[in-house]
Amino acid sequence: MESQSEKLSKWKILVWILFMAVFCFGLMVRFEDVKEWRKNKNLFYYQGLPIYSAYDSFYFARLAEDQKLRIFKPGEPDHLRMFPDDRDPKFSPKYPFWGNMISYVFFFLSKLFHQPLEKVTFYMVPIFAVLFVIPLFLYTQELGVPFAGIIGGLIGATAPIYLGRTGLMRLDTDCLNLFFPFLIAYFIYKFFNTSSEKKAYFFISLASLGLIVYRFWYSVDVAMLLLVMAFLAYLFLTCIKEKRKPTKFEMIGFAILLLPNIWYLYKAPLSLWSAFKSLVLGIKERTSTVSIYHDFPNIMQSISELQREGFRTILNYITYNLVIGFTGFLGAFFFFLINLRRAVLLLPIFGIGLLTFFSGNRFAMYLAPFIGIGLGYWVHLLIEKVFPKFGLYQSSEKRNLVIGVLGTFLFFAVLMIQSKSFSALSVPKAFSPIVRNMVYLKEHTPPDSAIWSWWDYGYAFEYYSRRATFHDGGAQTTPKTYFIARSFATPSFKEAWNITAFLSYYGLKGIKNFLENGTSAKKLVKMVEEGKFSPPLKTPVYWVFTQDLLSKFGWIYYFGTYDFDKKKGTFGQFFYPRMCQNIPEGLLCEGLGK
Repeated sequence: MESQSEKLSKWKILVWILFMAVFCFGLMVRFEDVKEWRKNKNLFYYQGLPIYSAYDSFYFARLAEDQKLRIFKPGEPDHLRMFPDDRDPKFSPKYPFWGNMISYVFFFLSKLFHQPLEKVTFYMVPIFAVLFVIPLFLYTQELGVPFAGIIGGLIGATAPIYLGRTGLMRLDTDCLNLFFPFLIAYFIYKFFNTSSEKKAYFFISLASLGLIVYRFWYSVDVAMLLLVMAFLAYLFLTCIKEKRKPTKFEMIGFAILLLPNIWYLYKAPLSLWSAFKSLVLGIKERTSTVSIYHDFPNIMQSISELQREGFRTILNYITYNLVIGFTGFLGAFFFFLINLRRAVLLLPIFGIGLLTFFSGNRFAMYLAPFIGIGLGYWVHLLIEKVFPKFGLYQSSEKRNLVIGVLGTFLFFAVLMIQSKSFSALSVPKAFSPIVRNMVYLKEHTPPDSAIWSWWDYGYAFEYYSRRATFHDGGAQTTPKTYFIARSFATPSFKEAWNITAFLSYYGLKGIKNFLENGTSAKKLVKMVEEGKFSPPLKTPVYWVFTQDLLSKFGWIYYFGTYDFDKKKGTFGQFFYPRMCQNIPEGLLCEGLGK
């Protein structure tokens, strides 16, 4: 007969096999897209290199490229962004200190493997995206609920929202934004649950270092503060349970965690309160600068990932079965309720995930692993907590056997449901003909030229054309976006020219000065349209209206027709013309409607 230790060993082997299957499956659903990319190489590649699949990817790629060119200088003006404000030190966007580690990492990997940045991105982003399942599994295994971690990793890695944010060629911080919080939480847990003080200090040092690296990777101080607060919550709950005071050892551990990070965490409490008011209570704070622009339309309303969604829609972002989603969501609360002290280190990540019900759907990626944790936890809860109270599965041997059988069955059931993620396809944000034309601008326009286009392709123009843009994905919320929308929406060439001349000369600084001197937004726009501020252009400006803007013209027209009295615009539609003819002004107009 098998001994108890042999049966336990087989149990652990099964758990580790399923964990490895989760990791491999997470990679498979991402690399499955490779065959479609190669099939559509004429559209998805430019000069033999794959094209990025997220707007922000072009930004991080350009920063990595600037490091290669040795022009990247943290804190110095970035002259490809926010023309003409990049010429003014007070308004110029700077090369970032924080939140830019991703460009350093991929620049280093590109040099290490002697491969272009695009090829490194093609293979490394999917691997990075699945790494979070490792600390998640290790943590839940320490809690004695490994199937919670296995199913959590499975649903987290294949959730539509996370897959969409970490797909092929999506060079973005999201590829490790789950990994770091779970890793730091795991290291803190090991500090409290390691018998050797030396090892405990080693783990808390790793947690402290993890916070620093996380800060460089994703510069959101609130998330780091929440993890530090979770340390205190774990310590507080432990002291209550054991009816004692914190030990010298624990206080030293807290100092190791906190002090190396105090240089940025001291501001975090205020940021936490501001985030709570903004994201949860919906109270939008205005700085003096923002309040000056408040009469202009709110551009954020057109960004889909920042919109609040319903419960059903949110679950659809996470899993392909609503029953599974709801069951897992309910199970997550039982998981924290029953294991509060030992699981409290995961609570900050879960809390960030819950923000998706109050703010944008982008937070759903943080919620996804906990839907899986809750689902897997039901197996442990029923077999280890509930059934024994009714005289069932009294022996640990039987419990392990049933948990193994039910857990494996659940794993394959969820695997089949989440296999629908294979149908998701990551595609470039700019197809090769557009990229080719962006490169054409680089080769056929003066180096000091500026691109006048909508913000979505701003980063791409900066990367491929190496030309300054008026606004991009990180600078689309200012009144400059309204003026550009107005230039596209107006039927008057003269008015469009006046807007272009005004913004090219005065920029955001000029808008701010006019408003501060008592000119209302409505009056300023009227004067601009009438040509009151139309100096000759000192820098060549090229208007670019890309094909993708046909589908986005509804919002462009809405902002461009914004009525300052009614506080709304007209949401236009763009109809493809049936019959076109060239007219002297150079427009295709026949059959064109709004």
